[in-house]
Amino acid sequence: MTAGLAAVVAPARYIRYADAEPILPELAVTGALPPELGTLTKPQREAAWPGWIERHDKEIRARLEQGDEDTIVNWLLFGTSFTSEPRAILGAVEGDKPGRPASPAIPAGAADRDPIVRRAVELIGARLDDLLDALAKPGTDERRLFARRLLERKGKRFGTAADLDGVRQYLLGAVMRVAQEQEQVDQEIGATSGGDSIAEFVQRSRLFRTRGLSLDTSLLPNYALEQSMAALKARGLLKAGGLKRVAIVGPGLDFADKDVGFDFYPQQTLQPFAVLDSIKRLGLGPPAASPEIVLLDISPRVIDHVTKARARAVKGLGYTLHLPLSKATPWIPEVRKYWETFGNQIGAPAQASASKAILDQVELRAVRAAPGAVARLSVADVNIVTERLD
Repeated sequence: MTAGLAAVVAPARYIRYADAEPILPELAVTGALPPELGTLTKPQREAAWPGWIERHDKEIRARLEQGDEDTIVNWLLFGTSFTSEPRAILGAVEGDKPGRPASPAIPAGAADRDPIVRRAVELIGARLDDLLDALAKPGTDERRLFARRLLERKGKRFGTAADLDGVRQYLLGAVMRVAQEQEQVDQEIGATSGGDSIAEFVQRSRLFRTRGLSLDTSLLPNYALEQSMAALKARGLLKAGGLKRVAIVGPGLDFADKDVGFDFYPQQTLQPFAVLDSIKRLGLGPPAASPEIVLLDISPRVIDHVTKARARAVKGLGYTLHLPLSKATPWIPEVRKYWETFGNQIGAPAQASASKAILDQVELRAVRAAPGAVARLSVADVNIVTERLD
């Protein structure tokens, strides 16, 4: 193994029936046992287990495709790299500039209800026109190529006007699906939580069991993780120098970040570096070395991205992280301090550039993580619901 590189993680295996058996009776009592297993006797259940766990694994992995489609919808509404139009939702509310005429494929009735809806419809139509132009001639842009390939896997083509209209109709349907899902989530949470934040959290956690698995992230959860680790250290639950190996489940890969959909920088994975940076800042890692950060994910995109970053680290190349901070948000001082110091334990400030339109909206920092920090990452294809590591 190359010096300084994190260890390669052994392949995962499916959960064995013996591993799961102790909890199955309790799941049966609460009605949470999967229907395919619920009517079986114990011997029948044990015999059916290998086939069931494999099918369940495939069902979960299939949700990646819907999550990728959700990411394309988010990009359509908020991305800036393919259009000069304002963001579809924020622009509609703020009325920052008139849009082009709405696409005739968008139902006109939806735009008749109020000016904000009409403005959103106009902007979605205008942005969709620009996105179709970009996907028809993607060049070498990684986001455009990814979106086009995803749509081509679904049988869509870009060669003729009729082909493009088919793509338009498909994406409009995806926008409507995402909007309906969000409305349903909001209604179910409102109907069950009664204003109780804990009840709302529990309900929200259940609502996303079958939703698409999206990879995009944001900076704020990493601030929360650092605060949590600091609290655990203060209580004596984490010891100085005690963290030698840390697993991150689903580290994410920003296609268009979840906050406002920025896409002016290359795709990046933020959390592995954020966790490593926080561990070093808090003195929780080994005194003479950095902890290993093991990434567990089922997304081929994440695995490929991290694998390539590790290969570049072997050649002495670091990893640049872009950190936009919205000017429209009144950030509390602690969050701003976190943003200002992010990365100072694992790298150095890097040149950050963006268009004037972007810089009018954000403060921008960039950090270049050192090759040694990248080398502490390893990645494994692991579904934590259905698989285990020995």
